[in-house]
Amino acid sequence: MSLHLSRRRLLQGAAGAGAVQLAGHAGLALAQGKSISATTYPGAWESAHRGILLPAFTKATGASVSLVPSLAVDTVSKIAASKANPPYDVIILDEGPYLAALSQDIFEKIPTDKMPYLNDVPAKLVDPRGLGVFVSGQIIGIAYNTEKIKTPPKSWNDLLKPEFKGRVGLAGMGSTLMSAWMVEMARLNGGSEENMEPAFQFVKKLLPNVSAVASNPGSLATLFQQGQIDISVHYNNNVGDLQAKGVPVALAKPDTGWIHIKSVMHIVKNTKNPDLAAAYINAALSPEVQTKMAAEPYFVAPVSTKAQFSPGLQAYAKNMAEIEQMNGVDWAKLNPRRGEYIDRFNREIKV
Repeated sequence: MSLHLSRRRLLQGAAGAGAVQLAGHAGLALAQGKSISATTYPGAWESAHRGILLPAFTKATGASVSLVPSLAVDTVSKIAASKANPPYDVIILDEGPYLAALSQDIFEKIPTDKMPYLNDVPAKLVDPRGLGVFVSGQIIGIAYNTEKIKTPPKSWNDLLKPEFKGRVGLAGMGSTLMSAWMVEMARLNGGSEENMEPAFQFVKKLLPNVSAVASNPGSLATLFQQGQIDISVHYNNNVGDLQAKGVPVALAKPDTGWIHIKSVMHIVKNTKNPDLAAAYINAALSPEVQTKMAAEPYFVAPVSTKAQFSPGLQAYAKNMAEIEQMNGVDWAKLNPRRGEYIDRFNREIKV
């Protein structure tokens, strides 16, 4: 009980300090009645941003946000198709799509002088070109129904077990979740980002066990909620969100280790609201928002050195150093062929 009380007081104090620092931007006092458009990811991300980030931003600036759930690939496509009048002011992308989109010239330079919370972010988590800032991380493991599966899975190969016939869920490879997992399957079976054949062969062996291929991680979480699947690859924040809704699900650590995915926020080039877009990212980096996002039920890994790792997040990693040791993806190697891999996945992986 005392832990929760002290945490509440801490967050209230951070909220007050954050509001002062955020509201200190010149011109933001004129933001009353203004609105920006920002993207989020479907599912748990949308819930977290609506419940945590948007109120902090509005409290600091008086502006509102039209929040649009969108997969990274779709986000980039829409902006590229309307560069002169982009549909969004600020966007969130995973590392792979962000690196792939650099050549399309759709990002504005980050105004560091208007984002004081950047001072709490390690330099390596800021794009070296100044075109984006990492704001969070997600952890990938084996999600499973704790009522149906009494012995926690220990390996990705457990997905192949006969008892899971028709009970495995996957997402489309257009999602970062599935692309990262496919890289892991390739690597564990002798391949790499540049040789994904072993991953496709693994999934073909897995198909008899697959019940559904969801369009995105949020839809995959819904399949758990509806009882249509019992085991899957998934993010820790989606699992936490399901647990908060009373779904009997947990995330098991594979014997080969967790997978870590980083997300980046960008100001969109030609936005008509650059100051508010900067304030939005600054709010996302505030210790208040970072600490709340890292707490139950979302357990999103923070990037701010002043954010706290919640007890729930510490089940995955005690600190940033442990997160940095997790498995990852070399997106520079994957991206040149990712479109080809997605097309192949869509053709071949059907239930």
